Amino acid sequence: MTTKKIIIIGGGIGGLCTAIALQNNGFDVTVYEKVKKLGEVGAGLTLWSNAIKVLRELGVADAVICAGSKVNSSQIRASNGAMLYDAHMGEMEAQYGEPVVAIHRAALHEILINALNPNTLKLGIGFIKFEQNEKDVTVYFDDGESDTADLLIGADGVHSAVRRQMFPEINLRYSGYTAWRGVVETENEAALGLTSESWGVGTRFGIVRVDKSRVYWFATSNQSAGEKSTGEQRKVKLLGLFKDWHDPIHYLLDATPADLILQNDIHDIPPFASWSTGQVTLLGDAAHPTTPNMGQGACMAVESAYVLSRSLKEQTDTRSALKRYESQRHVRTAWITNMSWTIGKGGQVSNPLLCRARNFLVKVTPKRAMQRNIHRAAGFDAIKVVS
Repeated sequence: MTTKKIIIIGGGIGGLCTAIALQNNGFDVTVYEKVKKLGEVGAGLTLWSNAIKVLRELGVADAVICAGSKVNSSQIRASNGAMLYDAHMGEMEAQYGEPVVAIHRAALHEILINALNPNTLKLGIGFIKFEQNEKDVTVYFDDGESDTADLLIGADGVHSAVRRQMFPEINLRYSGYTAWRGVVETENEAALGLTSESWGVGTRFGIVRVDKSRVYWFATSNQSAGEKSTGEQRKVKLLGLFKDWHDPIHYLLDATPADLILQNDIHDIPPFASWSTGQVTLLGDAAHPTTPNMGQGACMAVESAYVLSRSLKEQTDTRSALKRYESQRHVRTAWITNMSWTIGKGGQVSNPLLCRARNFLVKVTPKRAMQRNIHRAAGFDAIKVVS
């Protein structure tokens, strides 16, 4: 094992999981994150059985399950509340040995940070550029400092600055729809008891319980990218878009403080050939960003973190390890990206007649066919994959 010191750019889920996995394998790791303070950022996310398996290997699965909420049922509904499909997610725990868990992103961050060695995470330090030779790689930061390591991992998200330096020709692909997100603390039993995604005409609304008292919601709508709006404008728009939808959608929107409603245009990148250049590689959304339609974006980062760490531990040199890492991750992450893109296109259909046909097909399709892709995603075991 020739790689001794590793720098990770990005203190998100992928970067933190990679750091934990690498430290468990004896590497010297430093994580640099540009934000000065990690707080109640983001909203909710779903960790399927495939991710929980890896988190158990990293030693944090029980804490994640305790801090989040098990998803036992997940429904697809029409905008009026009519049931189109009901997936019994509890079956996955019986089949794959781990549950499906929804959790607030900030709660997950806290658990992962607490699992790191002291002083691993450096906040308020932004990446500027890297330079490398045959021996090592030097990273330059916005505070004028630099650091040198045997390997640099860019885990800095869909807008990755590391990727931009490595592959300036790669551009994001806009999905055609934007997403709003929020979290509501509530005692509303209808909201707390419902995990669902409801489909309209070019619009969708999702509801997921993330802990004992909080519900994460998301909404999507077809529109041009780049909309600028205040929180109050977002709330007014959402209340208009979803005014006639089933309960408890209006309640959740009304209960969310306007300044806490997030909005992000949804992008991905079509799968590309290589994530590595010399002693620099990419991970998570920097390498294989996906639209959120399968709930597997964070899961892919968790899987990749484990596989990269294992490859670095078992291979004799860094570049061979990176080739092995990519060979084990490319096909799976490409499938997730492409399938999620396709599902999103179906969910965002804007022709009313096609929407009615879509809803009818979902309602009459056999359960086994509907679950095929879910089980292909959630039944995967990154720990057992070998070259």
